[in-house]
Amino acid sequence: MNAETQINNITDNLSITNNEVKILDLLVDTKNMFYDYSKNRVVSFIHEQDYHLVLFNAQLTDRGFTMYSITNFCENESDLVLLRNVFHQTIRNGFNDYLMRMAKSKIEDIFYMTATFRALFKKPKSKDDFEVSYPSLPSSLIH
Repeated sequence: MNAETQINNITDNLSITNNEVKILDLLVDTKNMFYDYSKNRVVSFIHEQDYHLVLFNAQLTDRGFTMYSITNFCENESDLVLLRNVFHQTIRNGFNDYLMRMAKSKIEDIFYMTATFRALFKKPKSKDDFEVSYPSLPSSLIH
């Protein structure tokens, strides 16, 4: 199996791979490499304008790397939401709860920072802009 067959596009901007050479090269190139393979790891980073989420499963029955990449993530928030929902459903189904919770948390962290990164990268608002609204107190409690 070659590297091209190990990369699957979920959407136009979201891909997944288990090609360990590609994953390790990117981790080393971006100085995100870790060297303790005895426990599960989740590494989240931005390279150029793409978001990468690397999961390392240390369980002997399913040991290995998986990397999710979102091209130009600032303009593709819907892919962040999709990925977050995948991890949420995986947690609900009881699959590798700790690793999936770490991955979901990393996705949520970057999602809430997309406006900051849009400003940093001088990108327009996403076509699927997901505004985060916070609950407000009723006016009767404020006065």
